[in-house]
Amino acid sequence: MMKITPELLEKYDAGKCTVEEKIAVEQWLNSTEKEDTRYSPSLIQKLKESIWGSLSENIGDGRTTTTRLHIRMMRYAAAAIILFTVGFLAYNYARKESQSPVSGLVNFENLKTIETRRGEKRTVTLSDGSTIRMNYETEIRVPERFEGGERVAYLTGHAHFDVARDTERPFIIYTKDSKTQVLGTSFDINTKVEGDTEIIVTSGKVTFAEKGHLDNQVTLIVNDRAVLNSDKNIETTEVDALELTAWKDNRLVLDDKTLKEIIEVLEPWYDVRISVENKKLLTESFNLNLNNPSLKGVLDRLGFMGDFDYQIDGKKVVIL
Repeated sequence: MMKITPELLEKYDAGKCTVEEKIAVEQWLNSTEKEDTRYSPSLIQKLKESIWGSLSENIGDGRTTTTRLHIRMMRYAAAAIILFTVGFLAYNYARKESQSPVSGLVNFENLKTIETRRGEKRTVTLSDGSTIRMNYETEIRVPERFEGGERVAYLTGHAHFDVARDTERPFIIYTKDSKTQVLGTSFDINTKVEGDTEIIVTSGKVTFAEKGHLDNQVTLIVNDRAVLNSDKNIETTEVDALELTAWKDNRLVLDDKTLKEIIEVLEPWYDVRISVENKKLLTESFNLNLNNPSLKGVLDRLGFMGDFDYQIDGKKVVIL
């Protein structure tokens, strides 16, 4: 950075500075909140007045080259400051929005956190009578009591909601990427699908949208499935909702799944680690439809269909 000296200031006042020296002096003067005691106060004031006077009076005089250049640079600087400020505010808004998933809730600090561990399922009844059935490794944040014009919850993981009807207060569920709004219905939301957010409607009607972009939304009814993918596209299909949400009733329903895919379900369901000695078994397909199954019951059924044995040692399972 160019050093500002009394000689340089006098040179500026005489109109003999180079473009670089002129810019350096004017930046120093504009940034000076209090006068530097090394320099003449009258000179500093005179130079400051000269700067602002030149912007309105000197465009057409004999110093057009440096003045126009300076004005142009000042305009560029002003434009850059405006763009930076807008960008900074937009960034901070987006950052706050992403870090505050329940932005519709006033008393964010009063939320309670409810969690399930690996191998655990849990049913929670909220203050309005709504019921949430939580799958393993899921987190819900809700207030102790709903207040105001909205009922808001935040979900990470996989849960099924049976929402008590209230036409005056919509129920809103935020995930990292989505917003779901209902008055009273039941549906399944899953954020564990490789970065996607999935919703399956089992009764009533649901509005499902990309969080922060309500122009990107769909209305869903019974047996509708929607997926908000990593590209922020919402894809909808018609499905058998009761079969796909059977987990909530502790039913294990797997249709035409390979053993590898089934193991990916069983490990967190029962909190175990499963290894397979005969790797060819991993590509074989199976169908399962079991109520309240134990781990041994599932392995017995798979072993019968696939003609294999297994061993259970605590939380370790080996398929032979």
